[in-house]
Amino acid sequence: MSFSRGTSVAIKTEIAYTERVKNIYAARGACIYATQMLIQKKQRTEKEKESADLKKLRTEDKTDTNAGNIPGVVWTPSNTPYSVKIGDINCSVCISDENGKININKLNDLTRPNFIKFLTTYHLDEMTAETITDSILDWIDPDDFHHANGAEKDYYVGLPEPYEPKNGPLDTIEELALVKGVIPQIYEMIRDRVTIYGEGKININFATKEVLCFIPLITSDIADAIIEFRGKKGVKVLEDLKDLLGHHGISGDDYQKTLNYLTISQSNYMVINTVASSEKTKSSYKIVVRKALDHCKIIAAYPE
Repeated sequence: MSFSRGTSVAIKTEIAYTERVKNIYAARGACIYATQMLIQKKQRTEKEKESADLKKLRTEDKTDTNAGNIPGVVWTPSNTPYSVKIGDINCSVCISDENGKININKLNDLTRPNFIKFLTTYHLDEMTAETITDSILDWIDPDDFHHANGAEKDYYVGLPEPYEPKNGPLDTIEELALVKGVIPQIYEMIRDRVTIYGEGKININFATKEVLCFIPLITSDIADAIIEFRGKKGVKVLEDLKDLLGHHGISGDDYQKTLNYLTISQSNYMVINTVASSEKTKSSYKIVVRKALDHCKIIAAYPE
């Protein structure tokens, strides 16, 4: 009986491992497949038709696991996941625009209060938020002058395992983990809301509630209203927000100031996040890509 139980456990363990490996490769394959769906020629010549076809596709059959295989349907960043089958494994593919995040490298003294407000949406106390914000500003600026609660070389070289600050823009988002105040728990909370890519303006159609709160005058309630509004038909032009913002008291110069932080333009930088599911296991794979006219360059990969 003991031998039988041991054999059963070993077989189940081997099956689970095999399924997990298959899922990982399927998820990776779905990422690569998505890069090709982003650059179909139809996208350049039939944008309006593609948009209508895609909307119809999602409305009529949201469960079609082979949706990505329909000719002429070009994938674009969306809040709705795509589905594709790699071999016999169903994969869900989410494509997000990096313009929907806060560009860390674009922070400055003028946007300092905005980033503090963004951090406090995660229920961080004001001092912690100010320390992180000032330390990021000190990390990316070229001088050795401290912000009020920041850190420069004298702080980092005094650590048990010393190193020097970058004094320049971040090359990877993982560099944030080196900045004073960004402990692992905080890094995990904000890593998917910040970026080092894009023009710096925030795409109103893809920003999360926390990112929307980065914008001056946008409160938690206004962010909820924007998300509800865009969920119905999306924001085609920024002027679509005029009545909504006016209803919440943002008008005149304040309205123009708010629009200066927003865009509806997509960047060339995107994140493709896939989840492959079999009967008992799920595995994910994520890549960051830069899209050109006829190809996508993979900048970073994050296996599960």
